[in-house]
Amino acid sequence: MSIEVKQQGGLLGARIEGIDFTQTLEQSTIDTIAAALYQHQVVSIPAEAMTPEQHLKIALHFGEPEQHATDVFGVDENTPYLTVIDSEKGDRADSWHADETFLEQPPLVNLLHGKIIPEFGGDTAFISTAAAYESLSDKMKTLIDGLTAIHDYGHLYELGWRSGIPLGEMVGDALVKGLIHSHPIVKTHPVTGRKWLTVNSTYTRFMEGLPPNEAEAILKMLLAHMQKPEFGFRHHWQAGDLLIWDQQAVQHYAVVDYTGRRLVHRISALQSAANYIGIKTA
Repeated sequence: MSIEVKQQGGLLGARIEGIDFTQTLEQSTIDTIAAALYQHQVVSIPAEAMTPEQHLKIALHFGEPEQHATDVFGVDENTPYLTVIDSEKGDRADSWHADETFLEQPPLVNLLHGKIIPEFGGDTAFISTAAAYESLSDKMKTLIDGLTAIHDYGHLYELGWRSGIPLGEMVGDALVKGLIHSHPIVKTHPVTGRKWLTVNSTYTRFMEGLPPNEAEAILKMLLAHMQKPEFGFRHHWQAGDLLIWDQQAVQHYAVVDYTGRRLVHRISALQSAANYIGIKTA
């Protein structure tokens, strides 16, 4: 069976069919996955038979597998680079974000394998930060192209605390970790060459280089602009799906509108895979 890439959304999103995970993954197959990802920004693959070793092999094409900087989610004790996200343990990510932008080098690509999927609901929603940037006026692009913003791990818990959830202790813990970093508001994708917006409502605390009232107004406008429906795509999960997205092109939101259990395995790829050549994959 030949591999077929089927576009699903208007500006982003595609489904790749025809990959047989009961066989050894060829490099040409992984190259096809990567090409589709950079074209469509988000791709899904029917992968019920995929092994953790195959999951890793695909991730290694994009970079070094990350052992996450925070301990919010559990990890597989046999594979410390594989994060276990389990709704029965209260794991959720229902706010617009790109993962770990409070790091100097956030993950480049995320690869989620759906192990237990609710019968209804539980979509993962995406917005294209590249398309959002491209639709800005030339004057706004000129204004923000040289500016930076502070991304702070503690901002996530502060938002909950301000909403009445008793998270003050977690805010303090986050501050002790010191997971804060400044990023340009606009970056250029190293593969596609497209410019994209890095600010997000979960981790971006404030913009630098402007008076606070101006910075707050522009940040609020950018966040609202990015969340327009025309920049979006929703993945409707099927059990066994492998969902891959380009962190430098999109932000995501895990929709909590389901009953039952939702369990997924995640591997995030960082800058380089050079130190992982010896890992056994299949």
